[in-house]
Amino acid sequence: MAATAPRTHAAQFPAAVKNVLVVVGELQDARATARIVAGMHAREAIRIHLLAVETPPSGYARFFLRDIDYRKVQEAEGLEKLAPLRGELEAAGIPYRFHVEIGPWLATISRFSREIGCARIVVGANPGHALRDLLLWHDCWRIRSHLRRAGSDCPVVRREERARSLEAALPHRAPRPH
Repeated sequence: MAATAPRTHAAQFPAAVKNVLVVVGELQDARATARIVAGMHAREAIRIHLLAVETPPSGYARFFLRDIDYRKVQEAEGLEKLAPLRGELEAAGIPYRFHVEIGPWLATISRFSREIGCARIVVGANPGHALRDLLLWHDCWRIRSHLRRAGSDCPVVRREERARSLEAALPHRAPRPH
């Protein structure tokens, strides 16, 4: 008769499995972002949360949209944003959870990352398009700055970042002879 392992209490899982939040937007290349997430998934035990944030219409716009259920429209748009990355992750056999939140962009990302106990936030990359990649770098910087002001030290990554500082990422040069 084989011995069975004792059941592990659910409270023990969060320390071993880290939550990674992937902020999904239209500027990302789904394949490049999926490669980043797949690399993380291969190296460590992570729970992946895909998040699309839809900004609510202003009060003035809501006046004109009063006959339209704009929440349903925004949820559908959020699901549309999630579709390419979801397809890539499903093709790779990587499990994930997805969420569409409606609210101010930075505040919603900050709130959601706190709610799930986020260990890392991935903004993604677009290596084939320099301007979009630059805008993603800017989004990464904005999220990181907002989180720091809120007192969070959750790292925000844009691509496969092994180096922790700019100096470590720069190529080493030999000292110039005098």
